[in-house]
This record gives sequence, C-alpha cells and structure tokens, in this order.
Amino acid sequence: MVNYIYRDPSFNNDALFNDYITQLSQSESCIEVTSLSELEKNVLSGKGLCLIFLTHELQALQQAFIGRLLSSTALPLIVNAHVWNDDNVASLLSCGRVTFVPEQLSSTRLMSLLNLAKIRFNNASNMLEKVKILDEKCSSMRFVSKAKSLLQQQGITEKVAHELIQQQAMSHGITVAEMAQKIITAAQQIKANKIDADQDDAKRSHQFGANAPAMNRVVS
Repeated sequence: MVNYIYRDPSFNNDALFNDYITQLSQSESCIEVTSLSELEKNVLSGKGLCLIFLTHELQALQQAFIGRLLSSTALPLIVNAHVWNDDNVASLLSCGRVTFVPEQLSSTRLMSLLNLAKIRFNNASNMLEKVKILDEKCSSMRFVSKAKSLLQQQGITEKVAHELIQQQAMSHGITVAEMAQKIITAAQQIKANKIDADQDDAKRSHQFGANAPAMNRVVS
C-alpha cells in the first residue's frame, strides 16, 4: 500500500514538493504521479492509502475529476490550493471524505494532516454506510406496507397480510422485503393485463358495431 502525491503544473514550488516526498517516504511508500490519467489508473487499482492533490488554483475540471475518483474508489484525499472558489470547495467537502488545506501546506504538518484525513475518511465512510443501511430499511418498510395494502384489498386483515408475506418469504428463501416486491410486481402485472384486456374488448366491440348490418325500423 502506498501514498500517492500529484501536483498540477501550476504548482511550481519544487523545494516544497521534495519536502513533501521526504516526509511521506519516512513512514510509508510514496509514489509521485505526473498526469491525471496515470493518477486515475493508480488510484483505481485499490492499492492507495491516501492521495495528496496539489494545485495553485482549484478549477472546475479538477473538482470534477476528484468527484469522479471519489465515486469509484474509497481513498482519503487531501487537496491543497492557493486559490479556490468557496462554493466549489463546499461541494467537494460535502461528502466528508476530503480534507481541504488552503494556501501553503507546511511539510512539517503533512503527516498530522495525513492521519487526520484518514480519520475523517473512516468516520465519513462509516456514516455513509449507516445511512445506506437506514435507507434500505426504509425502502423495505415501504415495500412491505404497499404489499400488505394490496393483500388487504382481497379482504384480509393487516395482521394476516403480514403473516402471509412472512410465510411466503420463508417458503421461497428470500427476505420479507423481496417477497413484498414480488407481490407488488405481480399486482402491477395483473393490473396491466386487465387494462390490455379491457382495451381489446373495447376494440372488438367497436369493430362489431361498425360491421353489423343496418336494421330497418318497423313502424306499426
């Protein structure tokens, strides 16, 4: 596992950059990446511990690139810039997995920031996982509630509907939420089939009326 460090061409303080490399190399392996394409390839390999992204001015293109990295890999990220847009930085920090350092980053603070970035990243990742689990539970509850409502339309109580869903889930070896989804899908298919059948009946009735022979009205 290694730390990656990338500097945009606008970052031209070679002495400071070499200090960063020296600091990073004291505890863990460090690789300098010289292009965004190479950076993306290395980061996506899943072998990185952290990424330090250095630039003079944080631009929209760079922000989009960082966002793409965050969406496809799990890696703590330190971004250092001398010029930035507050709204862009706020958007970048919203995920909680990026540590932004304004203006010049002191090489003596680099290792402390690296540890801080990893802590923030782990906390944010744990929170995102909890939110994901909660969202899945809420979705499951909505599916089960909808399925129970559909079954109750057949004249059974909510308790019986819930027990039926549980029994069917156990019988099929799936979760209650998955069984509820199957019930909802089946109900939607039945409804769609009924609509198609009604449309076919209406079409046949219209054709019969158009083709029927005219009847003479008998007047007494």
